[in-house]
Amino acid sequence: MGTYIARISTDNTFAQQHLQQLGTFWDDLRSALPEECCAEILTRRFTFGLYRIQAENRQNCADILRQCWEKSFPDGNISDILISDDTQDDAAELTTVIYKNYYGADDYLRLITQLNTTVAALKKRDAVSVLLQQNYLFAVDGGCGFTTLLNSFGDYLHRMHIYPEDQYKDRIYYREYRCGEESKNGKGSADDIIDSVREETPKHCYNVLGFDISYYLDGRKYDDLREFIHRLNAYQDDNVYVFRIPFLERKALDEISGILSDQMLLRVVQIPPLPDCAVMESVWNTVTSRNFDIEPEILTIACEKYQLEKMDGRSYGFKTAEKVANELMLYKASDTAKKEGCGQEANEQNITPADLSGFIGDAKQTLTGYEALEELIGMQDIAKKVREIVAQVKIAIANDKLDRPCIHMRFTGAPGTGKTTVARIIGQILREEGVLRKGGFFEYEGRDLVAEYEGQTAVKAATICRDAYGSVLFIDEAYALNEGKTNGADFGREALATLVSEMENHRDDMLVVMAGYKEDMDQLMKVNQGLRSRMPFILDFPNYTKQQLFEIFMLMVRKHFEYDSELEAQAKEYFLSLSDSFLDSKEFANARFVRNLYERTWSKGALRCTLVGRTDIVLTKEDFVCASEEKEFKEKIEMKKSVGFNKKI
Repeated sequence: MGTYIARISTDNTFAQQHLQQLGTFWDDLRSALPEECCAEILTRRFTFGLYRIQAENRQNCADILRQCWEKSFPDGNISDILISDDTQDDAAELTTVIYKNYYGADDYLRLITQLNTTVAALKKRDAVSVLLQQNYLFAVDGGCGFTTLLNSFGDYLHRMHIYPEDQYKDRIYYREYRCGEESKNGKGSADDIIDSVREETPKHCYNVLGFDISYYLDGRKYDDLREFIHRLNAYQDDNVYVFRIPFLERKALDEISGILSDQMLLRVVQIPPLPDCAVMESVWNTVTSRNFDIEPEILTIACEKYQLEKMDGRSYGFKTAEKVANELMLYKASDTAKKEGCGQEANEQNITPADLSGFIGDAKQTLTGYEALEELIGMQDIAKKVREIVAQVKIAIANDKLDRPCIHMRFTGAPGTGKTTVARIIGQILREEGVLRKGGFFEYEGRDLVAEYEGQTAVKAATICRDAYGSVLFIDEAYALNEGKTNGADFGREALATLVSEMENHRDDMLVVMAGYKEDMDQLMKVNQGLRSRMPFILDFPNYTKQQLFEIFMLMVRKHFEYDSELEAQAKEYFLSLSDSFLDSKEFANARFVRNLYERTWSKGALRCTLVGRTDIVLTKEDFVCASEEKEFKEKIEMKKSVGFNKKI
């Protein structure tokens, strides 16, 4: 019998479904293991558990774990089982530390596990220096831990005694470079980087050097990349190279790895975009490491906050997760101080949902989806169409003889006509009616699905879709996907192809809504043959009438402020006086125009009240007049000047 350290990773779906158990399901697995295994839990997380186990050999250990898992959790899959010998040397100690602390990086952990056995075999032949010739390509997005992994890997090679003994004292473990144009955004030119490597090598040889080579992903720079690698080869005997690019689709990754492997030994390590469960694990670890306790429901709030951070199409992985965790703790501390200042008792350590009221914005919607839809001004026809769609889908779900219709939709209309609001409410309705699991809402613009580098767009689009499973994915200005050319490559069509595939594969678990002007949307449907058939429902949003614009304005005012009667009369006169040509122009933003005017009006009222020392605001006619006379709200109809006899130019 031997003693082993085993790291068992679940698949992301199982981990996400069991988030609120905070990883306690690993206790159930330990209970299912035979007594002779003497199983001990070293660490448990949402996505993995770490055990010390006795077994005949590594394979026997893996077989026992897998069999017991399948009995305990027949509804969940294991993504990987990594096993290392439990010994007293540095290598085993470091492996245990890495197994305990790294998540979202299973391929890196596989590399460490493989190297453990490889190094042992090479040491028997006194050939461990061969590993100095092995280099690595890490495919990992920004913010997903490349620098951390680079540091970890440098420390690992040091602990494994890969380098000559006389080099240990002065080694710095790792150094990181970003390739690019000279002195631009912290990047260095090829000449600068080679000069730095040349100067540093005599003083600090046998390091791990990291190079972000994303700059070379443009196909026109491949020859420059080959030349850069050729120049680096002069210092290969003294350093191990770790190259970094974003996580790419397989074809593009193979192309880059092929360029590198033509000139050097190469091992590819892939770190996929972080799933929500890994992000929430990071939030949980950060919060609990600061001596706070959190209730499981907090993770749902944190996840929603994280998704809001991603709504601009950008995310910084663990950095964003850390930001969310810090906001949670600061919000909790502020709430505690506020309660104690009012003489109330407050639990300083335990974070509950009650402590986070308002943390992610306005209070939760109290109306049902249909009630919220009916409350919207000018949406009677839209509401009728939505009811018809939902009724059709529900009947199809209840009847096994009927095919479930594809529910993806096209929203056509000018900006500010309520498309985003209606899409959000439809998500709520479909959740309430049992059609969608979550009913969440993810909003992007078409250009957000297009990435900077070849081979990255499909990954980015698929990641955005993955986040929206069970929810609504709203893509505004979707026609931008027909214009997504970068460096001559048609990345917009690549994004569309991925989107169509996701729409088909998850047609029962995701609603994609594309929005834009009717003419532009019709043109977009011609770009991809499968797009039109997968978006059978079309909702057309007409411009608001003058009366409806006035009603929307007053609805906003009544909801938040007191006001004098003259304001209402002045507002009505203003909106009814707007010309048809102004309302029909592409520049007019409908309800967004109204909201901007409303916000400018109460801003004027707030300033007026502040100057006289009042804290309450009662909006007046003068507040509205001052706001409406500002340039962006004052319609200017310039008369053409006459030249000659009754002619206009």
